[in-house]
Amino acid sequence: MQKLLKFSFIISCLINIPIFASGEIGRIVAVVEDKIISQADLENRLKLAILSSGLENTPAHRKQLESQVIRVMVDELLKINRAKQFDIHASENDIEHAIKDIEHRNQMEEGTLKKLLQSNHIPLKILKTQMEADIVWREYIQARYYNSVQISERELERASEKFAQKKDQPQFLLAEIFLEVDASSQEADVERRAWEFVNKIRSGANFSAISQQFSQAASAAQSGDIDWVAADQLDPVLKQVIEGLNVGSTTDPIKTQHGYHILLLRDKRAAGESLGKDTLITFIQTLFPLSQPFTEETVNPVMLKARTLANSAKNCAVLSTLVKSDKNIEIREAKNLSFATLIPQIRQLIGSLNPGQSSTPLLSDAGVIMFTVCEKQDINPENLAKEQVRNILIEEKLNNLSKGELRELKRRAHVEIRD
Repeated sequence: MQKLLKFSFIISCLINIPIFASGEIGRIVAVVEDKIISQADLENRLKLAILSSGLENTPAHRKQLESQVIRVMVDELLKINRAKQFDIHASENDIEHAIKDIEHRNQMEEGTLKKLLQSNHIPLKILKTQMEADIVWREYIQARYYNSVQISERELERASEKFAQKKDQPQFLLAEIFLEVDASSQEADVERRAWEFVNKIRSGANFSAISQQFSQAASAAQSGDIDWVAADQLDPVLKQVIEGLNVGSTTDPIKTQHGYHILLLRDKRAAGESLGKDTLITFIQTLFPLSQPFTEETVNPVMLKARTLANSAKNCAVLSTLVKSDKNIEIREAKNLSFATLIPQIRQLIGSLNPGQSSTPLLSDAGVIMFTVCEKQDINPENLAKEQVRNILIEEKLNNLSKGELRELKRRAHVEIRD
């Protein structure tokens, strides 16, 4: 019997998990459409936020953080509810992968995070809900808008010119925390909260963990990291502050149109220094589900089926067609991902594959999994091809659509925050 590999099927497999359910509900803190956030949910989420960010667990700190945690939890429920309307869910494997990714980014051994939660009496479902919201919202935005985003030739020309000029500008490696201001009546409270985070970070609190727990930007799912940016890509207000910042320093809260930004300058490069190269990769993940416990009798036929499928499918289009004949097989496509950001296990599996080639089938928690490379694009930021520029512009537009969609959801949804 092959060794069972703890490997995650990272795109949604349509298995749902409970949302904000506690053994003892207690007082209702918020009502979000048809869901509730209980006092127990809030207390556990506060414990998670304080534990992961390194803040001191005192009644005063919990009270200071309470309103921001509620806002983030409300956003998560709205994202999950919206995705469900389009039959988009997160599987246990998706969530397990996200947890492992947190451990990898924080140089933790696999399983450490769960043990840490258990030792601090924080239910694992609190973290799982946070992961679920990130997963389904990304997939929802891709599914709804990706094929409708249009990039004109003029946009491509202007963007190509800007990318060509980037090497002549300073570049900044940034991370962010964003706190949204939904109404003018909230501004003073949000600004005060932003200053609290800045003061805690400057006193030793973990920037990445605070971003992951409290930030309302899409980058929170990557611990606030927003990669290298050239000076002219920044909002003029942000650019002015960043240019005078030392590496490793955090800005004061910066007011922009929709809220407050806190930026961490991880590194910077002078004009003329290369941004480095990367590869964008598109691949299909194929899952052949199996029920545990696994045995030789159940696993071997599925392994054979996977290898036969890999040999028969010479490209991703053929693979998708062949899979349709078997309703038990689940496939999901990952489009234009940066190879450098993939977890090491996946990089090792598909790094040497050419388009049309499939990885060796492996046994995961949910069954047999296989990866098939559809396309690879080498990127040199100083000499981008037109299609590469188009993909970057599409991602920027999807990010803006994501922000606008969430703001509209919050405007239309029934949300009641109880004192």
